[in-house]
Amino acid sequence: MKKTLAMMLIALAASASSVVFAGTPIQQSELPKAAQTFISKYFANEKVKKVEKDNGRRGMEYEVDFNSGAEVEFNSEGNWKDVKAAKGNAVPAAIVPKAIATYVNSNFSGQSIVEISRKRGGYEVELSNGSELKLTEDAKPMQPRQRGNRPRR
Repeated sequence: MKKTLAMMLIALAASASSVVFAGTPIQQSELPKAAQTFISKYFANEKVKKVEKDNGRRGMEYEVDFNSGAEVEFNSEGNWKDVKAAKGNAVPAAIVPKAIATYVNSNFSGQSIVEISRKRGGYEVELSNGSELKLTEDAKPMQPRQRGNRPRR
């Protein structure tokens, strides 16, 4: 009996947390104007499967999923944060900073960028072979961030 009750409580907690952490479905027209423009420019031939908004750490965030499997995340202003291409495709070349595209073409010949994320200080890029790169906008390796203001003794 105790096991059954414990399992029921775990199931209830899991379903409650999924509701709390799931985004709220919205219409594509409710996205910020910049996000709508981005979609119409770079994903014009894609059919939108789902649009959600969520209250993130830095304000409202939006996620758009396409039928092809591509996904885009936007910040509260509608600027893209993360772009993931559909399987077998590359992210739109026009959104990749020129220096990063040149670096990837020179050092990873034949590989395409399948995901790109804006991070503090630069970009995180995933290539078609599974390699992950952390680069500044001018394609230099990002330095690991130190925590705290004082060096350790």
